[in-house]
Amino acid sequence: MSKLTTWLACGLVALAPAAGGAVLDRLLGTTALFTLAGCALGALYLVGTFGATTPVFGRVARVRGEPGRLALTFDDGPDPEFTPQISRQLAERGHRATFFVLGSRAREHPQVLRQIVADGHELASHGFDHGLLAFSLPRQVRAQLRTTEHAVVAATASPPVHLFRAPHGVRSPWLGRTVARAGYRLCGWTGRIFDTANPGVSTIVERARRQLRPGATLLLHDADGSGHGDDRRQTVEALPAILDEADRLGLRSVWLSSLLEPPALSVLDLEPLGSRGDSGRTHVGRAPQSGDGEPFASEEQQAQAHSD
Repeated sequence: MSKLTTWLACGLVALAPAAGGAVLDRLLGTTALFTLAGCALGALYLVGTFGATTPVFGRVARVRGEPGRLALTFDDGPDPEFTPQISRQLAERGHRATFFVLGSRAREHPQVLRQIVADGHELASHGFDHGLLAFSLPRQVRAQLRTTEHAVVAATASPPVHLFRAPHGVRSPWLGRTVARAGYRLCGWTGRIFDTANPGVSTIVERARRQLRPGATLLLHDADGSGHGDDRRQTVEALPAILDEADRLGLRSVWLSSLLEPPALSVLDLEPLGSRGDSGRTHVGRAPQSGDGEPFASEEQQAQAHSD
C-alpha cells in the first residue's frame, strides 16, 4: 500500500468513531458527548499508527543511556554507491552502526551486505519492500521478516540481528505483538534527521548535532526506500562532521543491539578500521556475552539454528 493510500485509509479509520459518535448523539439527544469520545479514539489511533515511539500500540525496544555511547542507524539500504562509503567512514573512525536493510535490496546487492559486516557493523530488518504496514495482516508481516532474513543469510551466511524497524515507523495495533512472536524486537528512534528530504549538508549536520547524547538513536538513510532513485550524497558528505561532533562530545556509536534494555549484547570495544590484525579490517571487540557470562552462539551456530 502506497503512502498516500495509507494516509487516506488511516484518515477514514480515524473518522469512523467520530462519525459513529455523532450518530449516537443525535439518536440519544446528548450534546456532543459521543462525538468527542469518537474524536479522541480517532486521534489515539492516528498517534499509535504514525507515532513510531509512542506506547499506544505497544512499546518499542528501550535504549539505555550508557555514558559515551549512542547508536547511529541507517535505513533503506543497501545501496551500491552510498552504503559502502558510509560503512567505511564509520569503521575508519572507530564507530559501529546498525543498518536496517530491505530484503529486496539485500537480494540485489549481497556484496554490500558483506562489506557492512566486514566493517564491523550489524544488520537488522527493515522489511522486504518498504511497504507501509498499517493494514498488513500478521501473516504478511511474518512474510516480510522471513524473506528479509533469508536474503541476509544468503548474502552473509548469517541472519540479521533480530531487530525490526517498520518503514516510516508506521504501525498497526497488532504489529508489535506479531514482531515479538517472530522473535524480533520493534525499534524506533530518538532523533530523526529527515535527511531523505536532502535539506543540505549543513542542515543535516545541525539536526544531528542537536540529537547527539548518550543513549540516542539517530535515524539516517543510506539509500532511497521509495524506489525513485534519490541519492544520499548529502548524508555521506554530512557524516564526517557528525562524527567530529560526536568525538568532541566523547561519544561513540555502537551497535543498537548492545544498548537495548534488557541488553542483548555487550558494548563493544571500538577501534578504528585496521587497528587490529593484518587484514585491514576491524575484528570486533570481545565475543558478546549473555547475562551469565557465557558467550552467545556464533554466527554460524545462529544460522544453523535458523535453518533448522
